[in-house]
Amino acid sequence: MAYPAFCSTNAGAAACSCFFVYFFALRYNIPWFDDYENIPYFLTRFLHAPDLAARVEALLRPNNEHRVLYARLVVLAQYYLTGGLHFSNLMLLGNASLVVIFWLLYRSLRWHETQPNRAVLGLLPVTLLLFTAQNYILTFTAVFSLQYLAIIMLVMLTIFALVHDKPLFFGIAVALGVLSTFSMGNGLIVWPAGAGALLLQRRWRASAGWLVLGGLSIYLYFRGYPVQQGNAAGFEYVVQHPFQTLAGVFIFAGCVFDLFPTLPFEKRIYLPFVAGLVLLVGLGIWFFQKIFRPTRPASRFEAFVAGSLLFLLANVLLICFFRLRFNFDLTLHNSYRIYGLTLWAIASVLLFSQLTESARARFWPLVWVFFLGINALTYLTYLPEAVERRKHMQGLAFNQQHSRIGLGGTRNSKLAHFIDSLTVMMHDRNWYSLPRPAITPSELQLLTPADSTPVNIPLQLLLKPDYLVVNNTQPGYHVGLNEGAYVVLKANQRTYLLFATRHRPLGVRPWQFSPGFTTAIPTAMVQPGRYRLGVFRTYPDRSLIQYTSQYVDIP
Repeated sequence: MAYPAFCSTNAGAAACSCFFVYFFALRYNIPWFDDYENIPYFLTRFLHAPDLAARVEALLRPNNEHRVLYARLVVLAQYYLTGGLHFSNLMLLGNASLVVIFWLLYRSLRWHETQPNRAVLGLLPVTLLLFTAQNYILTFTAVFSLQYLAIIMLVMLTIFALVHDKPLFFGIAVALGVLSTFSMGNGLIVWPAGAGALLLQRRWRASAGWLVLGGLSIYLYFRGYPVQQGNAAGFEYVVQHPFQTLAGVFIFAGCVFDLFPTLPFEKRIYLPFVAGLVLLVGLGIWFFQKIFRPTRPASRFEAFVAGSLLFLLANVLLICFFRLRFNFDLTLHNSYRIYGLTLWAIASVLLFSQLTESARARFWPLVWVFFLGINALTYLTYLPEAVERRKHMQGLAFNQQHSRIGLGGTRNSKLAHFIDSLTVMMHDRNWYSLPRPAITPSELQLLTPADSTPVNIPLQLLLKPDYLVVNNTQPGYHVGLNEGAYVVLKANQRTYLLFATRHRPLGVRPWQFSPGFTTAIPTAMVQPGRYRLGVFRTYPDRSLIQYTSQYVDIP
């Protein structure tokens, strides 16, 4: 076993290293939308609070339906350690949760395996599932990584401590459970998930105490909580669309196998549906055996796995029950993907624990190769999406700097003013400034009067009620880390940019992109007026600004 364990250790380290190379290559120090309320706005309220009660209120003030205590504590720690804010470093701290989740799964499997090398072997699929490019929006958004990733880490830490049958660990679990509760709305699930783990261990007294403390924590969570509407509509949707909701559960559970994000949604759901069905049936059989045919109390490993799975499965159900009424595409939503990835990671550890030595020798190398292929393929298919997302954010940062809108809100709206005022405030207080240049040094030429000599670039324009769609079908358009194009709207006093993405495949072959580019510019982001169209092209060694003879009137 020594040689395969050595190979497994190196392969796992390589998967983790590849992820962080990818992270550092693409990260950007740009806030976006929800970042503003949870980071600079919170920090201002906290620092200007007149007393302790006001500071606690700032820490616990809900953002939509979530209290986000952990994320705000991390922001405070960064501020007091550095004197400012750095959004890409906050992203890094959020993504560090993946390392903790991996460590927890390793430690739990060590409880089950008598030899450390065997636990190392069982963890290889975990690295390939967790350290992936699939959830790139979450990876590169500060508050998302400090919420979605961190809440999974916190809940698993809670259950890890809880399954130790010792009073000290029970106290640690309660403290972590309270922190989980106030760090995201779904952190409330830690209490029923933890109770499930304790009941499987037949720790009846601890279960009762855990539920009482959980009830108190939940009461405190909702104390002074603004009323949220919409849950009744969610239940109504489930009643009216039971089969669609059930299909959504399977698709969401199998979202790891959404391998080609450029394909139309209706062509992407089949493989996740089948994979999710297989996974949930397998987990259902395991839970049935543990609940209805137990031969002994669950071990620490089994209780930890069960509690963690209950938390993740509850999230799958809640999202499908309360979010699909808005858009069925949310079953494959990028920011929710981490729940499916972690679900499969834990399931792979559980599968390894159930196999005999002979079965491991025969089948586990195939499992390695299978998930290695999934990991490599999704880097190939999702890395271009992540690059385009980075360039899109750079264009929005340019707009925010020079047109005071871009990173959230519509023109002249309270939200746009809120974001602009916070951007200015962070700069004035020397906390943070938007990157300059946002894209390349030559971007400042866009602020000068447009060249009077037009260039013949065939752009097809379609002005919709909410968007100006700009298409181009010329071949040879490429997108790379330092290569791409931005559509330019140029008026006398204003300049707006939006990144031009590649056309999506027309058929079922995801590698065959149609020539040219397309972009949909939200008209509500642009002040009314007459604008000249142009293209700002960036290359590794130069940039090129081209204006056409075409104009468009934004109402």
